[in-house]
Amino acid sequence: MGKKSRARVAAAGTRKDPGHRVAEGKKADRAEKDKKVGAHAHPEWAPHLNSASEDLTAKLFTLVEVILGVVPLVVIGLFLASKDATSVDKLTEVFSQDPSMVVSFISACLQPFVAYMLYMVYRKYCEGDAGFAAGNLIGLLCSEILLLNIPGVIGMGILLWRVWRNVAPHFESWLFERRAMGVLADIAGSLVILALAFMCATAARGLAGM
Repeated sequence: MGKKSRARVAAAGTRKDPGHRVAEGKKADRAEKDKKVGAHAHPEWAPHLNSASEDLTAKLFTLVEVILGVVPLVVIGLFLASKDATSVDKLTEVFSQDPSMVVSFISACLQPFVAYMLYMVYRKYCEGDAGFAAGNLIGLLCSEILLLNIPGVIGMGILLWRVWRNVAPHFESWLFERRAMGVLADIAGSLVILALAFMCATAARGLAGM
C-alpha cells in the first residue's frame, strides 16, 4: 500500500476526510452491537462470560430450562400410568372426575413458559440488564413456590444465587433508573406467570377444602 492510500485510510471518518467516510466494517459492527444490547442494558454491568464461573451459570440455566420444559410431558405420563388412561377420551373422563388433576395439569403447562422466561432472563443478564434478570428471577421463584413445584423452586433458587453477586450492586440503580412503570414493564412476564400461579394455588386450596 502506497503512502497516499495509507493516508486516505487513516483520514477516513475524520475532519480531513471531506465525505466523513467510516469503514463499512466498523458500521456493521456497531449496528450488530446495537441489535444485541437492549435499550435499558448497561454493558459495563455485564458479567465476564468467558470465566469458568459464568460458564457454569450458563449450563445451569440451560439445565433448568430443559427440566421445566418437559414437566408437562412427565405429568401427562404420570396421569396416564396412574389412572390407566390409554386415550384422550379416558384422560378427559379422569379430569372430570377429579378437578384437582386439572389444576395440577394447568400448573404443569405453565412450566414451559417459565423456561422461556429463563431464556429471556439469561439473555438480559449477559447484556448487563441486571434489574430485569434479578426482578424476573424473584418473580419466577415466587411462582414456583405457589405452584409447589419443588424442582422449579430449587432451580430458581440456585440461578438467583448464581447471578445475585453480579446483579446486586446494580439492583438499586435499576430501580431508580426505571422507576415504577419501567420496573413493571421489565417484570411483566413473570408477573403474568405469578398471577396464573396464584389462581392455580387458590383453586387447589379451594378444591382441597371441599
